[in-house]
Amino acid sequence: MLAIRLFVALFLSCVASGPAWAESISAAGFHSRVVELYSFEPHTLNQAEIQAKSGQLDQFWAMVKADPPNTLPLLRRELETPSNSAFFFFDGSKLLLTLSKDRSDRALALRSIAKADLRGIQPTDYVRTVHRLAGEGFDTREAAFRILAHPDIKVFIPQHALTLGQDYSLICMLFAMDEALFVSDLASRLADESNAQTQKSLLLALWYAVTPAADAAIRAFANRRDNHPEAAAHAKTLMDRAGLGSPSPSSVQSLREERRKVMHRPISDEALIEFDQLTSKLIAKQ
Repeated sequence: MLAIRLFVALFLSCVASGPAWAESISAAGFHSRVVELYSFEPHTLNQAEIQAKSGQLDQFWAMVKADPPNTLPLLRRELETPSNSAFFFFDGSKLLLTLSKDRSDRALALRSIAKADLRGIQPTDYVRTVHRLAGEGFDTREAAFRILAHPDIKVFIPQHALTLGQDYSLICMLFAMDEALFVSDLASRLADESNAQTQKSLLLALWYAVTPAADAAIRAFANRRDNHPEAAAHAKTLMDRAGLGSPSPSSVQSLREERRKVMHRPISDEALIEFDQLTSKLIAKQ
């Protein structure tokens, strides 16, 4: 405990000194601070411990943000260090995103976010961050597929009184991209998945893709004899689901592009309703 108190005292004195600390600290010194501060995962702490850590992390953020020219290279280096904690990869990435609009930094943040332990972070923050990066043109597959290990995940969008489960969380993180990038990944993961809820999430994403390969993957799953009954029934329901209304005069490609633009917008019930409507038009074109 004495060592911890001494560290905190030293840390606070560094905060008080402002940018002078950043100018003098070495890469090894910065790494030591990251290890000291982030050698924990939030889901293992009680509320009092979380509050104490939160205050320390706020001070770290303030210190790094006080002098980006000196601290950004150090932060980047830490996000490239594989031995750092899962929580640092998320929190440090969020810090990087506040400091830099450079695409290489945003790509680094996305790679690092994909290493996070979702048990210790807010799912809403995770999904919104990945969704936003997908809308900026980044390949978010790795980060999006992390939620496949969490069938019961819930994402709350309070501005729209909207709650997303695993299925629509996955869809929001993928469909700002071209479907051709991820349909084969969805199909291969469906073939290997054993959890019924996650199977249903993958099936729904494949249905929304509206491509021959996606439809074939749904049919192949529906015809398997070892499927969970609930997931098998869901596959058959999706196979029977047709588009509503008359075919659109727009081309398939223009409908897909319009759908992607809708998914670039902030997550909302209105955006998802429009996404559904455009999907129905795509299906009707088949």
